Amino acid sequence: MSSGVNAGRAGTDGFRSFLTSKAGRYTIRGTMLVLLIGLWQMAGDDSVALLFPTFTRTFGAFVDLMADGRLPMALLITGQSLAVGLAIMLGIGIPLGVVIARIPLVDRAVSPYFTFLVAIPIIALVPVVQALLGLTFAARVTIIVLFGISYVVINSAIAVRRVDPALVEMAKSYGANRRDVMFGVVLPAAVPGIMTGVRIALGQALIGMVVAELTIVGAGIGSLIAELQGRFRVAPVLAIAITIVLVGVVLMTAVERLEKHLSRWSTPR
Repeated sequence: MSSGVNAGRAGTDGFRSFLTSKAGRYTIRGTMLVLLIGLWQMAGDDSVALLFPTFTRTFGAFVDLMADGRLPMALLITGQSLAVGLAIMLGIGIPLGVVIARIPLVDRAVSPYFTFLVAIPIIALVPVVQALLGLTFAARVTIIVLFGISYVVINSAIAVRRVDPALVEMAKSYGANRRDVMFGVVLPAAVPGIMTGVRIALGQALIGMVVAELTIVGAGIGSLIAELQGRFRVAPVLAIAITIVLVGVVLMTAVERLEKHLSRWSTPR
């Protein structure tokens, strides 16, 4: 009896170990993906073009869009506005968050505006941006920045404020100057909080990209979606939507890898 119990425990422990391993995680994700695709295939209806398409029809539309070059070109054009928006968000948001955390006067003068951006639906500002900048690349970039920059600024400021003062005092006691304290203690300790803001901002930037493309139609994804919607092509539109989701997954994965890389630097020494 005891040998049977021990064998059962060993089998259970082995199964748990497999689930927590890298192979187990990929197996679970792959199984869930297959199930979702199967449910999608069963829920779709290809009898009429206007109905929700099956997975096979959507995948076929994706292949056609890739083959004729329209989707890659649209992604390239749209990706330019997203890349510029993210660069502005991070290039301005992180330093500004640090300054807000370190200088009370700047905090009182600037923070309320970023709190305002978090509190209101940014889509309400799209007509204002469009009126000021027109149907331009700058307008699309501005919308993307407005969607995400407040999360970078606020999370960066909070992360810097939460750095243990004892670490700063210890560094000063060893003769560290302000620059050494900032780059050797404060910023490394604040990396996890800053990266949390970056992840949230990336998600918001993707939403802003879609909103900008659909409201300020240019030559990118927005133009392609508008063309296909006007022709009642449901499957290609859904294929584009899924592609945007996959782009978001890839970007989020890249941010996670960057955070793991920076975690080596995030422990003050």
